[in-house]
Amino acid sequence: MSRIILNTKIWLFVLLFGMSFSAWAQSDDFNTWTKFKVNHKIDSCFSVSGDLEFRMKDDVSRLDRWGLTAGGSYRPYSFLNFGVGYEAHLLNLGDSDWKLRHRYHISATANFRYQWLKVSLRERFQQTFDRGDSETRLRSRLKLSYAPTKGIVSPYFSVEIYQSLDDTSFWRADRMRYRPGVEIALAKRWSLDAFYCYQYASSQGRHIAGIEVGYSF
Repeated sequence: MSRIILNTKIWLFVLLFGMSFSAWAQSDDFNTWTKFKVNHKIDSCFSVSGDLEFRMKDDVSRLDRWGLTAGGSYRPYSFLNFGVGYEAHLLNLGDSDWKLRHRYHISATANFRYQWLKVSLRERFQQTFDRGDSETRLRSRLKLSYAPTKGIVSPYFSVEIYQSLDDTSFWRADRMRYRPGVEIALAKRWSLDAFYCYQYASSQGRHIAGIEVGYSF
């Protein structure tokens, strides 16, 4: 438990530093993200999932992209989960021009709970292919959630760091996301995640309002 507390303090320091640094973003844009997720639990260890997402950009005046994801996960222990996925994105380049981008990812997630606090640590390796070019990144995310033993509402806050694995310095964070939100169990099979996200990048910051609807069976 002491190691978990130490890691949490380190992440909180990174969060506070990143939030103060984000004020230097050159320009901000308002976006919306909408996602519908389906998850099927095969047994106690294996599950498969699929996502359909669309995003708006330029102060919600233009469609940014459509996205389709298919994946699976394996949970060998209650606190540990491994996942793989494939994504296809159709991006709007403007002037009626679109392009298709492909991506795969591999992730590992560890979950810990102390009384009402749930801590989730996720490491995700992803590689994106774009018209013959490729981009490789490591995404590290810390998520803190209020998880009561009874109730359907769970507020949370997460911070995620994107690190390039290509030719740039490994510890350079070229993108960061700060995301407060609330997860609501609407019914036995349905869930809702409503959130605000601030995405910092050196070229442009983004304010994002998002909704994710999930169905499990």
